[in-house]
Amino acid sequence: MKTSKTIEIVPSAVMPAKPGKMRVGQVNAEERDEMKALFERKNALVELIKTLADAAPMNETLYEKVIADLGKVTTRSSQWWASMSRNNQWESAPDGSWEIDFDDGSIYLTSPERPKSRKHNP
Repeated sequence: MKTSKTIEIVPSAVMPAKPGKMRVGQVNAEERDEMKALFERKNALVELIKTLADAAPMNETLYEKVIADLGKVTTRSSQWWASMSRNNQWESAPDGSWEIDFDDGSIYLTSPERPKSRKHNP
């Protein structure tokens, strides 16, 4: 059975040589699994928030707890990316983001393609 690739994306910080997507690093299985757990937890909390928001009447106490947990998971995820990028000196870009391939632990830098300028002839 083939597993689908799931990707966690976070903002990065220096312009790469070419826009697009390029492999900039690799994490080991333990590091990959740590991020995957955070990613899955974050997605589960987002889905739970949607369910709670649709409930009538809404359980405000539970909703606030879930929001607080989502904040903690988001912070831990951001800290993971900051630590890993600093320790591994991954290339970054101002408008770019890093992605992790949970199948093999590869780290990619993506940056939006800049639109090609058009000359306007009046």
